[in-house]
Amino acid sequence: MPLKPHYLPTRADAADLARDAQPGDRLYAINGEYIVTADTSPVFGSHLVRPADSAPGPGSITLAQLLAHCGGIFTQPLNHA
Repeated sequence: MPLKPHYLPTRADAADLARDAQPGDRLYAINGEYIVTADTSPVFGSHLVRPADSAPGPGSITLAQLLAHCGGIFTQPLNHA
């Protein structure tokens, strides 16, 4: 399923994001840009994300953690006025 424009920090949206996100997708939050990796969480089974400007490796978090931490995720770059 294609990504929605905005995901809220709710269980339903966390489940939708985990289902919809694919490796290479870029996600945007107020505090930065993230990339969905091909790695998956052994506990939750969803893809992991990392900051787009960091190297692959340790430090990736789950999509649900990102959503809870950022308070909302966008799938298009934010326009700062």
